[in-house]
Amino acid sequence: MTVVGSADSWADFFPDNLIPDILEMVVEVWSSFTKPEYKDHEVPITKRFRASLERHKDARRLPFRIDREIPVDDLENSEELGRIDLRLTQGYRSDVYFAFECKRLNIINKQGGTNSLARQYVVEGMMRFVGENPQYARNLKQGGMIGYVMNGKVSNAIRSVNRQIKAYQNELSMELSNGLSASSKSTKNLIKESTHHLPDTVFTIHHIFLPV
Repeated sequence: MTVVGSADSWADFFPDNLIPDILEMVVEVWSSFTKPEYKDHEVPITKRFRASLERHKDARRLPFRIDREIPVDDLENSEELGRIDLRLTQGYRSDVYFAFECKRLNIINKQGGTNSLARQYVVEGMMRFVGENPQYARNLKQGGMIGYVMNGKVSNAIRSVNRQIKAYQNELSMELSNGLSASSKSTKNLIKESTHHLPDTVFTIHHIFLPV
């Protein structure tokens, strides 16, 4: 027996109907989250943020679990492929989840200037989902990126990321001229998405840009 609104516990994909709730939850929780210092790195930021997300999720009775730094292993050779920053699961299958990779953007350097880190966001973040040798969400259809915009300039960060996406469009399996687009799951300006044409499926990455 299943509960109304829930997915089959043995489903092949993370339930699509939960994606809008997840995206909205991230933005809503961040709005009241105690913001990090400019020198903080993504791991300690995500550690604190996950605790706030967990409290919100429980208060709203949202039907999924939130884990942090979860290892992903290649089951053929038992080698670790990587660690998922935030993994949301529902049901019994460990290979069916919604993953967030978290990266800083627009960090303030020691000289007082700004480093966009947009290239790292793409190469060390997005390509973990859709690169030549993806680490996360294999055989799934969706994943997420969270960008902590350390100087608060979200529009600038989005433009920088978009330029890098277009520079690496072949490696990202994207069609010519496609970059970030408006979200199909939310009307919030902080949320964008990108579409990637993989050999066996179309993969969507949901991008959330959070101002510090």
